[in-house]
Amino acid sequence: MDEYTISKENHLRRIEKIKSFMNKNAMGSFIFFSPLSIYYLTGYHFIPTERPIALVLPIADEPWFYVPRLEQEHLIEKIPWVEREIYFEYPDKKHPANIFIERLVERKITDEKIGMESTTFSSYWGYEGPKLADLLENKAKTELHSTLIREIRKIKDREELELIKISAKYGDLAHRLLQKYTVEGKNELEVSLKACTEASDKMLEDLKGIIPRGLLPARAGYRGQIGAWSAIPHSVLQKTIFKKGDVLVTGASANISGYHSELERTMFIGTPSDKQKRYYDIMKKSQDAALEAFKPNIPCSEVDKAAREVFKDEGVFHLVQHHTGHAIGLEGHEAPFLDIGVDEIIKPGMVFTCEPGIYEYKFGGFRHSDTVIITEDGSEHITPYPRDIEDLII
Repeated sequence: MDEYTISKENHLRRIEKIKSFMNKNAMGSFIFFSPLSIYYLTGYHFIPTERPIALVLPIADEPWFYVPRLEQEHLIEKIPWVEREIYFEYPDKKHPANIFIERLVERKITDEKIGMESTTFSSYWGYEGPKLADLLENKAKTELHSTLIREIRKIKDREELELIKISAKYGDLAHRLLQKYTVEGKNELEVSLKACTEASDKMLEDLKGIIPRGLLPARAGYRGQIGAWSAIPHSVLQKTIFKKGDVLVTGASANISGYHSELERTMFIGTPSDKQKRYYDIMKKSQDAALEAFKPNIPCSEVDKAAREVFKDEGVFHLVQHHTGHAIGLEGHEAPFLDIGVDEIIKPGMVFTCEPGIYEYKFGGFRHSDTVIITEDGSEHITPYPRDIEDLII
């Protein structure tokens, strides 16, 4: 790993893994369209727009990009080891989809079976045009494998785990600053911006070689989960003013070369009421049970069951609104999910959030979230932030 990014050697290993899959399935090439899949395989991070972009991976040759003219120098600078095929603009007089088919024919990609991540280019910002699968119908045999990269990404390699651990470290810093600056009379926006700015400055100072993702790569905030609104798990920013008696549900992370962790805490402004404390204690007891359940070679459902049993025993299961957690990495939410309906086996190298919660409408929400790495013989809890109520009272 070089300068807090995934190494070229690791990207080449990932490409070889795809070629092994292609070999087993008698494919001559594979075409990827998802910006996330392209980033995972090559490290090419770009702004997805309406303009078609693809990565073509021939089994017996080097990979190549199909990109618009405005990405040419970007690729030369960032990913010089991957060849480029350039078209001018979209939609143009001759549609890029038709030009792409011509390039595939010229390079003899159509002579053998083609694996495809989807039937056509990403429509993230409004791509319209003929489906590549339709254009290839009479030219080549195609086979759709839409979840290939998603499945591979479930198991994180050593470099990925290191980046996620760094994310947890700076998410922790951002959250400490968030708690420090939260006081009665302030609003969530000014407090969050101050914490994010200071944490991001410190992160960029410490990690000299890192390329920041976003203006404030280390972040912490409330996203509107303040007071009665803390009972809305997916609330949105509302510039709420903090007041005594508020229950606060936080969120913090840091973007390290695209990789994420998750830290969430339930906090209080002033001494919590008996009812607030009771709900807090039950939530923490449920999270303790879930954290204890994490280990390899068990179904994801077992972790969710452990958390649910506590809520049922305490008589508050009617206040539960979601499952216990989810995988995390390049995306904030990834599969597999810690849900009673998911019997997929937990394996070493998987990374999960652990975040059982309870919510009483117009009263408050109670949720911690910690990041957990599955190891060969158990689990590693990489979220250092305090979890006890005494440490979370403002």
